[in-house]
Amino acid sequence: MSFDPYAEVEPASPPFLSRPLLSPNRAVKEKNGQANTSEFTTIPTLPGTPTHRIGYYPASLCALVVWLLFVTLLLWLLESAVRHGPKSLSQPWAYTTLPSLLITVFAQGHGAVTAMHLSRVSVSALHSVRTSPSTWAEVFWISDRAWQGPAGILSTFLTASRLRVRTSTHFILCALTCLTALVTPIILSRAYPIRTITVNVDSTINPSALSKTLFGNVDAYAEIGTGMGSWTTALSVSDIYNSSVYLPPGASRDNDPPDFFFAGDVDGKTTRLPGLRLSGQCALINTTVSGFGDFPNYCEAQIPNVPFSTGAMTFTPVTVNLTMMACCNSSWSQVFSDDNPMAATNVGYIYLQSNNGSLISAEFPGTLVSGVIRCDSVFSTGSATVSGATGTYSNFTEEVLFNATQGGEPLLDPPLRAILAALARALGYVETGVGGDSYNNPTLQEMATGFWRGVSYNVAGIGLISRSNDSSYTAVQSVQTAVYVREQNFATGAYALLALWLFLLVLITARSFRPTFRGSFDSYITATLVLDKPGLMESSSGLRGLTANKSLREPFGRVEQDESGRLVVVDQ
Repeated sequence: MSFDPYAEVEPASPPFLSRPLLSPNRAVKEKNGQANTSEFTTIPTLPGTPTHRIGYYPASLCALVVWLLFVTLLLWLLESAVRHGPKSLSQPWAYTTLPSLLITVFAQGHGAVTAMHLSRVSVSALHSVRTSPSTWAEVFWISDRAWQGPAGILSTFLTASRLRVRTSTHFILCALTCLTALVTPIILSRAYPIRTITVNVDSTINPSALSKTLFGNVDAYAEIGTGMGSWTTALSVSDIYNSSVYLPPGASRDNDPPDFFFAGDVDGKTTRLPGLRLSGQCALINTTVSGFGDFPNYCEAQIPNVPFSTGAMTFTPVTVNLTMMACCNSSWSQVFSDDNPMAATNVGYIYLQSNNGSLISAEFPGTLVSGVIRCDSVFSTGSATVSGATGTYSNFTEEVLFNATQGGEPLLDPPLRAILAALARALGYVETGVGGDSYNNPTLQEMATGFWRGVSYNVAGIGLISRSNDSSYTAVQSVQTAVYVREQNFATGAYALLALWLFLLVLITARSFRPTFRGSFDSYITATLVLDKPGLMESSSGLRGLTANKSLREPFGRVEQDESGRLVVVDQ
């Protein structure tokens, strides 16, 4: 068989179609066009696209209402815990563990519930030009919930500035609402912290306190003997009787107290006890007295018809020579008068000369000090509220505790007892050598302090030998416990944030909540809307992000349903 290059050859089918296959829609359109070029039949672009049911989708709104009830319950529970905390030592579970659990739930759910409702409202916002996104780029931002956190909000505004577009009012309101919801749990947890506070618990105690019965049986010799024993220690009365001596609030316990209340040990509790109160001081004064001969006239001038005075009394403990004279406005009689059986106001003067050298040996002449000391005191009986935790007393009221018909020698006024029981060591003399060969010579002010210490110890001595634990008293014990407290500044901020959060939600709901086609704004909605505008994604620049796709700057408009039930975007 020979080859004829000029022979006719039947054409074969090509391996590829010369024109692409038409889609069913396009084929129908072209067929219609060939049949009648003057009429065009509009066929839906996506006949398979399902229609959307329009409804209210109230799930998020119901969740928001339930959440508001939860927040109200949480705030009520926290306030109840704050009120109940100081009233009881043992707190119920509802005021300790439950608020902590609810605060944790609030911190986890507050932002989530807010975002859920905003996502629902953002769908219905598409139906109005007033509330819909400003541009197509914003549709993607809302779909990504960029308004839900600080990072998304900041990224959105940076991208918007690059695209030179603005965000809608709806987006800004959603962002502000979410930021408020994020900050509120932090402020609320600071508003109601757990702190250690002092709680007062009632109890009954039997302290060793002053007994009216025993008080009436104490006589002068017993009080002098008891007071002298403590006075010789040269320590303050608040040091020796630390748990029984109570001072005014704010007073220092470092020195001899000028005002104290002697009662009993209440073991750290707070109660009201009967006791003895002493206030006053002894101090050096300037006078014209130059010797023992001048002192009686001075006393008479200060205390007319002076009821008690002494002659020159000399005390010579080893190498100390102390000579003193004294007078006071009280005498060896009952301490309280019939006119005032609750308090005695006394004043006394003491003139003394002291030499700490031996008057026999000329080798040690020593030093000589002399002067007048005045002692003022108010000695009273009554009851006061004492605090064992702080060692203080308050609300002292005078009461008749002393029985004027007691047996034995009558009680003596504190200054008189101190004068009769004066001792060199109690006045501040201290050995300066081994064996007591020599003593220092205290100053007159130190001696005045020693006299006041003696007055204090004689009062404490009466209370000491008059104590009994046969009486019961209602006391309040201060105990430390951990409870919820309110920090007012943070509480005000938390309530303000909650009010702002609720206001913004009401505003957004009123502006945008209406019947719509879905209950949440998600990527499916975005894809559905983009299908109606295929030109938005035709540019390859879309692969490089939103900022590279200039088509996304186009205004969005609003969303409607056409007659076939499809979602379409209508231009503004």
